Amino acid sequence: MKHIVLASLVVAGLTACGKGGGDDNPAPKPTISIQDLSMPEGNGGTSTFNVVIKLSAATTQPVTVNYSTVDLAAKAGEDYTAVSNQAVTFAANEIEKTVPITIVADDLREGEEDFKVVLSSPVNGTILKGTALVIIRNDDTRITFSTVGYTAPESYAGYNLVWKDDFDGTSINTGNWAFQNGDGCPNVCGWGNNELEWYTDRPANLFFQDGYMVISALKESYGGKSYTSSKLLSQGKKKFKYGRIDFRAKLPIGKGIWPAFWMLPENAGSGWPRSGEIDIMENVGHEPRTTVGTLHFGPGPGSTQFSKTNTIAANLADEFHVYSLIWKENQIQWLLDGLIYSTANSSDLALGGTEYPFNADFFFIINLAVGGNWPGSPNDQTVFPQYYIVDYLRVYQE
Repeated sequence: MKHIVLASLVVAGLTACGKGGGDDNPAPKPTISIQDLSMPEGNGGTSTFNVVIKLSAATTQPVTVNYSTVDLAAKAGEDYTAVSNQAVTFAANEIEKTVPITIVADDLREGEEDFKVVLSSPVNGTILKGTALVIIRNDDTRITFSTVGYTAPESYAGYNLVWKDDFDGTSINTGNWAFQNGDGCPNVCGWGNNELEWYTDRPANLFFQDGYMVISALKESYGGKSYTSSKLLSQGKKKFKYGRIDFRAKLPIGKGIWPAFWMLPENAGSGWPRSGEIDIMENVGHEPRTTVGTLHFGPGPGSTQFSKTNTIAANLADEFHVYSLIWKENQIQWLLDGLIYSTANSSDLALGGTEYPFNADFFFIINLAVGGNWPGSPNDQTVFPQYYIVDYLRVYQE
């Protein structure tokens, strides 16, 4: 009888202290993950981005985790309101929470900006994905710029205004201009200069605001390139031989940035450079005070050049300037803000019997290149977007 009682006690003891009960096998802690978010900025005041944090499973215990923001392209205080070690708590059986981040909204066009939200210090859970990338997408159409600067006279003695484009519409005048898109391939890849941009006709790269045309160079992947911009040609639409040309514009700035206003022959049957090229204005962004006027000509394959520079006291990007050409038979002069800084006569270019190609019809080109043999590639200090802002183009003839 004593043996039976003992056996009963042993069984009872095993039941009471067995491995299947008590805290010897607690439930696993849920994992915590934060989700990436991409949303439009909004157009004024502030807006709220709700970033989602999730648990892998419901639990009977509350779960707490801290979150903080970290600047990337977006800057706290300017683009959003910073958060530091703010706690969020999941009550029992909750598996999803949202945390609000205040975004500073405006109506100004800008590139995408981003920041991070980082989790830390979990309680009753473990972090599986602890960083969210939050992208503030641009949804605006306006930029800010000063309109101050030199303005050319609207008339000149001995000249008549024969054509102008004030760029005061909402799109290009297709009677004057056409886009030239792509990267020049397969015929002239990189447009012959190892340029890095892909030209597009998208509103992101060319738009109109308050009577100005704006070409925007963006840092983005497109067409296999890392940058986009725009390029306009008047070929087959507007061509001229001789006259005074005034072009008012505000230039961009920065390493690897290359705005230009130039001309090519309407009839280029003899091929470049023999048929000629007139560069009315070029600038490389790492030389922000210098404009360059150039003629390309010669038998080829490379060009013979006549080129002069003009350097001023302030950056060309600070104000609008007027880049002009006085073009006569056998003579071309370059001007900045009404002052001549270079003159080329046909006799100056007659090197080795080279024919002078500039007594012919030429058309206009307006473009903003990124990279290339001359400016080099953008560096870490080059800010994007870059804006090339055009006010007007006028042609006068005798």
